[in-house]
Amino acid sequence: LAALAATVLALALAAQFRLVPDRYNPLAPLDLAEAPNLMTGTKLWLMEDDPRACAAALRRAGVTLTEMPEQTDRPGCVRRGTITLSKLHGARIRPEEMRCDIALRLYLLDRHDLQPLARQHLGSGVAEIAHFGSYSCRNIRGRSRLSQHATANAFDIAGFRLENGRTVSLKSGWDAGGATSEFLRDLRGRACLLFNMVLSPDYNADHADHFHVDMGPYMGCN
Repeated sequence: LAALAATVLALALAAQFRLVPDRYNPLAPLDLAEAPNLMTGTKLWLMEDDPRACAAALRRAGVTLTEMPEQTDRPGCVRRGTITLSKLHGARIRPEEMRCDIALRLYLLDRHDLQPLARQHLGSGVAEIAHFGSYSCRNIRGRSRLSQHATANAFDIAGFRLENGRTVSLKSGWDAGGATSEFLRDLRGRACLLFNMVLSPDYNADHADHFHVDMGPYMGCN
């Protein structure tokens, strides 16, 4: 952390003297239209606990959202810094409340990974992301520890409806072979660059029909 802080400070000072462009300045606002670079992760990290800055970044990108008040359902199940939205960049979603940081990363995934990968592998962009939601006040299945869903710090992606009307599901498409499987596996790889934890059908039977992505304390790409 000390090395990271020193690097961030050095880049910020360099940016003050216009020695580096804003996209490499960790303190400059994140431009979601720009393809992620080596500084994107740092900018995202700096905004993890700043929902106002997060919401502002999404609004600058044209996202319509509603900032939600803090809510507690029972001990541990707290929704803090959450927003509700129904569209990311190109893809719509069923209206869902989630931590702004999760929405920010989903937006980047949609704009810079999901849409180009769908066009590359399947010949069509994605119109809608089917999902199992974000917030759910519950433990991890079979364990006593709360799930990241209990704080809206996770999101479950079940599949996609393409612009040409075709549907792609994780349940039927993961082992289907051909372009569909390649698309889904490539998308998992890209998601692993944005989220701390990504669980796919390869992980276990509980995830046979969706990608689980979260920003919890544990790291994994399965």
